[in-house]
Parts: sequence; C-alpha cells; structure tokens
Amino acid sequence: MQLPAHGANAAALYKAMNVKMPEQVIDVSENVNYLGVPKQVEEEWPNLFVKIAGYPNEQAEPFRSKAAEFHKVAVQHVVVTNGAAECLMALAQYFKGKDIALLQPTFSEYARTLKQQDCVIHSILAEDFCHYRFNNELLEKQLKQVHACYICNPNNPTGVLLKKHWIEQLIKKFPHCNFVVDEAFMDWTDESESVVSLVNTYPNLFVVRSMTKMYALAGIRLGYVIGQNAEKLRNYLPHWNVSAIANEIGCLCLHDKDFVMESRKTSSKLRSQMVADLQLLGCKVSDSAANFLLFQFQEQYNPDEMFKYLLERGIVLRHTRNYAGLDGKWFRIAVKSEEIWTKCKDELTNYVKNH
Repeated sequence: MQLPAHGANAAALYKAMNVKMPEQVIDVSENVNYLGVPKQVEEEWPNLFVKIAGYPNEQAEPFRSKAAEFHKVAVQHVVVTNGAAECLMALAQYFKGKDIALLQPTFSEYARTLKQQDCVIHSILAEDFCHYRFNNELLEKQLKQVHACYICNPNNPTGVLLKKHWIEQLIKKFPHCNFVVDEAFMDWTDESESVVSLVNTYPNLFVVRSMTKMYALAGIRLGYVIGQNAEKLRNYLPHWNVSAIANEIGCLCLHDKDFVMESRKTSSKLRSQMVADLQLLGCKVSDSAANFLLFQFQEQYNPDEMFKYLLERGIVLRHTRNYAGLDGKWFRIAVKSEEIWTKCKDELTNYVKNH
C-alpha cells in the first residue's frame, strides 16, 4: 500500500487506505501554524494585486536583503527560493553523483531529490528516537567517506533540537564535507541553537530556512538558503523563481516579532500538555521543541489498526512508513489548538480503553 509521502493530503490518504472519508476531518498530519498568517498580511492582501502583472525581482529583493539583515549575514550569502523544496532540489543538483550522509529518521525530500541526481545515500540511524541521539563513533566514521551531510534541526519527524555546539564540532572536524542544516522549524524555538551565525566562519555550511511553517505560507512558497557558497546554487534555479507576491509577504512576515512570540508561547504550552497526556496513555513521546510531536503506543496496540481507527473517526495523524527506522510504528502529530487536541485525545483514549 503506497501512502502519500507527506502530510496535508487527507483525501489521498483515505483513498489509499480504502477508508470512507468522514464529512468532518481533523488533519494533524501537517505542521503549518494553526494561528494562520499574520494579521498584517491579511490587511495588505488587497494591495498585493498590483504585483501580479509585473515580473518579480530576479534576486527576490527586498526580501533577500531583509533576510540577510535579520540573520546578520552578508546579502551575497543569501539565495531566495520558491519554498525550501526548491532549495533542496538545487542542492541535490549541486551534489550530483556524490556520496551523501543523512541523519535518520528525517525529511523524505532529502533522499528523493538526491536520488534524482544519482547521489549515493548513506543513512545514519539514531540510536534513540525520543532524544535523536547518535553513536558518534559510527557517525564520524561515515562522515570521513561522504561529500555532504544533511541534518534537520529541529528534526522532522521527532522535533528534537540538536545543540549548535555539537553540529559545529562536526563542521570543524570534517572540512571536506558540506553540511546542509535544514532549519525549517527553527523559528519555533528561541533560535539559540541555530547555526546561521556559523556561516561567516565555515564555507562548508549551507543553512536552509522556510517561511512556510511559522507564517502559514504553504500556498505561497517561500524559503531561502544561507551560506558562503549559496550563490552557486543560483545556477540551478530559473529566472524569477520567487513571485512578487511571495516577496512582499515575506517582508511583512520576517520582522513580525510579536506574531512569532505569540505562536511560540501558544504552541509550547499546548505541546507540554500533549506530552503529559500521551505519557499517561503509556506512549513514548519525543523531546520536541517544534510544533509537533512523535509518539508510539505500547507494543500490545497494533499501530495500523489504531491509525485506521482514528481515520474512521476523522482524525488524520502523520504516518511514518516512509521515515527510516520508524516503519509506521510511530506517529507524528501537529500542535494545533486545545479544542483539536481534546478531540484527538478523546479518540486516542477511547482506542486504548476498547482495545
């Protein structure tokens, strides 16, 4: 059975599972901010129509400069892309045919884009999923043999936040290896573990950022990559790859500190409650710093039966069949609202009581 490779595709999932889709569905398989876009974007939306007829700026200015200012890096070290997904495609072309290490489990798009460019993938599986810890001896042995290494931080699907110091030690110890650190969910943290500041020191570092999750811009498509060699990725991008509307909206969002702080606060509070509730149900739960959690029920519960049970009741979790090492035995759930979590918790509790 081939399930959708990503969340936010409930209709396709129901079809693949051969389950009738209820009229009302709660989709906690995707991690976009439940608060929606910042109010300023809503207010400015009518004024953005004038941007439709004209070609956008080829360098995605002024968003590019604002992103550089925000992160305190040189403008020439920032390349703006049509979502972080386009950045990953460009990186895969840049590494074409090379040996690449992936810290697993991790975002499936890394492997998909790299395979398209005939790269040889070497998976390094975490020893502890809840804390996303690795055997350093095995990790370092592998890093000696590869051209690049992809690290998702905070990790998708666990949400675990790796230490900046730990990543820097790897970057410093293996200067021959390019490190791609995907920080798509870093803005859900206080940014203290971000490695963006290391770009000025290490030429073998690429940092991928996304505007999708925090600012609910999944339909707009806006991301960027930061690195001393980021400009080389432009060779693999089309002209006018970022729309004028995305450019304008990105500028509105980037410095909306109040919106970010409120989103972090709301998410963190509910995430803590969700962890406690899941642990009371006997689940293993990841030490997440992001707006989602990874959890696993006790062995006596069949994960496939539970997944189907919830689907029949309109609850859509993110399956983990395409995450290395998780094999569908774990589930990812987004942090949304208290009301949504109450409904999810009630159904999970009912499943435990009845099975």
